[in-house]
Amino acid sequence: MSQPRSPISPLNRSLERLGRAVAERKSAEVIELPLWPDPKRGTPNSFLRSALFSAIQSKDRRFLKEEILACQNGYTVKFTGEQFNQEDLTVWETIVHLARQHPLGAVCSFTAHGILKALGLPTGGCNHKTLHSSIIRLTGGVVEINADGKRYFGTLIESGVKHEITSHYIIKLNPDILRLYGENQWTSIDWKQRMALRRKPLAQALHAYFSSHKKPFPVTLSFLQKITGSRNAQMASFKRHCRVALDSLQAIGFLESYSIEGDRLTVVRSPISLPPQE
Repeated sequence: MSQPRSPISPLNRSLERLGRAVAERKSAEVIELPLWPDPKRGTPNSFLRSALFSAIQSKDRRFLKEEILACQNGYTVKFTGEQFNQEDLTVWETIVHLARQHPLGAVCSFTAHGILKALGLPTGGCNHKTLHSSIIRLTGGVVEINADGKRYFGTLIESGVKHEITSHYIIKLNPDILRLYGENQWTSIDWKQRMALRRKPLAQALHAYFSSHKKPFPVTLSFLQKITGSRNAQMASFKRHCRVALDSLQAIGFLESYSIEGDRLTVVRSPISLPPQE
């Protein structure tokens, strides 16, 4: 004979109601991205001050497993997956820019044609393939970032759907990773300047890094070699490439001047490249 069920105590009922209320509140929570101006692209400083998006060509990517990446003091960054580069950062910045008026974790909808136009790229089939590969990389690479005493981990894109006939994407961003866009934790990148540096990965990486500092402090070339993820192991060669990249930053009006003394680099940002509050 089966035993009669024990009655549910008032305490258990209260705990169940509390659990449901917490779950409902969590699901209803809405965290919005900062609404940066349209000519800008918001990016977490932890992305810009580390080798997460390296200054390498696509052919030089490696598969990493829980590798600790070079980064500025104040962050710890680990990565597992196919290495990201500056092209992936450009795609990420564009997708987040399109999604910035939607709740975090909500779907972001766009066509491949539309996002390629936003990237300033031709809309032929080859670039469709390249774009899709970048989206898959951003979905597959697991990032671990320790910043401000909190550890964020997961993929940048949580999931997505692509309509094969129309090339229409529906993408869900990772709301926990996007919490890195907290107060004073992100930088507004000048998009026109970044696009002017297309196919110059080292120049783009330096532009991103120095953009995250209103008044950049002097750094060593060996530090930049690590933080940009450069594969150029010869310091003399890296120094030459660095000068070419810095000349490009001057040419687009981002830097007013720069000087290299031995291994030490000092840059001065152009007044027009600084945030309005300065």
